[in-house]
Order: sequence, then structure tokens, then C-alpha cells
Amino acid sequence: MGIEIDWNEVEALYEKIRMAPQVPSMASRAAVPVYRGGRHVGKATSTTWSPTLKKMIALATVGRETLGNGDSAANGMTVEAVRHTVSAKVVPLPFFNPARKTAVPVV
Repeated sequence: MGIEIDWNEVEALYEKIRMAPQVPSMASRAAVPVYRGGRHVGKATSTTWSPTLKKMIALATVGRETLGNGDSAANGMTVEAVRHTVSAKVVPLPFFNPARKTAVPVV
């Protein structure tokens, strides 16, 4: 499933240690935990910044009975070798599905 990570919380983590937030130039393939109610429920397997959506997004492997579209979760994030959690929201895939993709040409 897809998740959107709360960028404001990511910025706050970096601000606490007086560093600029790091926007990855490539997708991170390191598996990081996904939590629901403080319980480990899965893992995000690919995390990246989407320049099109202007959001940090991730693909996660989580049981459908645990999380569904629109549900809140928490995603693990490492900042300067310290593990933190940031809020995330489950979103439908694909992340970007413009109407023009399936538009019928006007004749």
C-alpha cells in the first residue's frame, strides 16, 4: 500500500538538531517499520520525495486487515543515527493518477 509521510514532522526532527531536512535524491530501499497504535504492523520498503506531489511517499507492506486507505500510521525515520517516528497516512495507489491519463480525445 502507499503511505504519505508528514513532511512537517520530518522538518521538526531536523530542526531540533539544527540541520536542514534531507530530501533524498534517490529512493531509499532500506526497510523501515510502520506502526499503528504503537504496534509494529509492517514495513515501508521504498521511501522517496515526490517532486510531482511535493510529498514524501513510501510503498509499504502491511496486512490489509491492519490498515486501510485513509488510516493513520507512524513511519520509522532515522535522523543522524537516531530512530524516530513520524505520522503517516495510508493513501490509494497509484499516488498520482491524473484524469488526463484516461481522457477521451474530443473529435
